Amino acid sequence: MKNTKKKKKVFDNKALTSILSDSSLKEHSNIRIGDKASYLFTPQSVSDLALIINDTKKAGLDFLPVGGGSNILFGYVGDRVVILDRDLPKICEVNNNRVVVSSNHDINSFLSEMIKYELGGLEFLAGIPAHLGGTVNMNAGAFGKNISDYLDWVEIINPEGKEEIIRKEALKFDYRHSSIDGFITKIAFNLEEKTRETISSEIQSILAERRKRHPYDFPSLGSTFKNPPGYFAGKLVEECGLKGSRIGDAEISEKHGNFILNKGNATFEDVMGLIDLVRKEVYERKGIQLELEIKVIN
Repeated sequence: MKNTKKKKKVFDNKALTSILSDSSLKEHSNIRIGDKASYLFTPQSVSDLALIINDTKKAGLDFLPVGGGSNILFGYVGDRVVILDRDLPKICEVNNNRVVVSSNHDINSFLSEMIKYELGGLEFLAGIPAHLGGTVNMNAGAFGKNISDYLDWVEIINPEGKEEIIRKEALKFDYRHSSIDGFITKIAFNLEEKTRETISSEIQSILAERRKRHPYDFPSLGSTFKNPPGYFAGKLVEECGLKGSRIGDAEISEKHGNFILNKGNATFEDVMGLIDLVRKEVYERKGIQLELEIKVIN
């Protein structure tokens, strides 16, 4: 943990009012792993966010946007400036099938809100415990769809601390990846007109499928590895006999091989040990190099 004096020297402006000097990253990760950060902010306005990012650049530090914490495994974050989106202003503006929404909306709350307007398309995201900004940044997808399919533009604070609107055509989206470089503040979607009954039915169907396939009894970060072309990562883990493998309090789920669970007080090292084990065994037995879907900060 860095001392207070250094924080004031680096961030000598009103942005200091949003710093969480005594907060642990464990509180902001779905898998409940993480230590204190030297710089942890919860800006309450976009202008404060821009100030923080601008000062971060001046100090020669890197910033890390954190939304719902659904796919980040925190190790030692060092002097990275961690910025939470939870206290930024929330907006949701609907004009026909165009929706402009702040990035800190929880996915499931947003889907419920869209039912009122009879706008659908993103039902495949139901049940994912994340914020919209994070899902756009990683181009989240399921059941043959990706969130970028419905994107029109994003508004970001770029690494220089400036507001910028980037249209979808200027961005590159791949499997679980985008070229977005900055902190997403707003997103514009073009959604589909559907009846309330249809949207509700599709959401319930997706949730039922997730409950059947995915473990929800212990904290996790969802899918740990990307699916290699032509394969399912969870199936590869199962075929290598690794389901149920455990290091410390971290365990590969018996229900789904691509989920690593925190069964109590798992550490960063416990989870990384299982990640290394899976990669080694899958490569040796299947000749396939697994890539991480989660983001590891260490």
